[in-house]
Amino acid sequence: MLWPLFRRLLLGTVIEALLEEQVQLDFRTLHILFSDTSVFHVPRLDNYMRFQGNVTATLSGSLDAARISRLEHRLRQAWPELVAALDMPIGDRLTNDRNEVRVGVQGDQLRVDFDLAAD
Repeated sequence: MLWPLFRRLLLGTVIEALLEEQVQLDFRTLHILFSDTSVFHVPRLDNYMRFQGNVTATLSGSLDAARISRLEHRLRQAWPELVAALDMPIGDRLTNDRNEVRVGVQGDQLRVDFDLAAD
């Protein structure tokens, strides 16, 4: 039940950043994939989560190095903000343990690789 929630949350976060940076792409090609190393333990038991994977899409316009850098910066800010906003049981907190985001372009393909963890 929670995987679809976090899938939508992370994909929505990427879409917001793409729109803010006015990245032109074919939204029909947008795809998010979580790797097998992704883990989500119920917060009340363990409080560990790791989301590793990528988002890909086909660009319909050019994307220069400055815009890639700004997009990467926006996405790196998003994970700590999400972790801080999660409501945890009294006396417990999540800490941002890993916040790796890389944005790349090869030909007309945009790829956002992420490795995000909190404990």
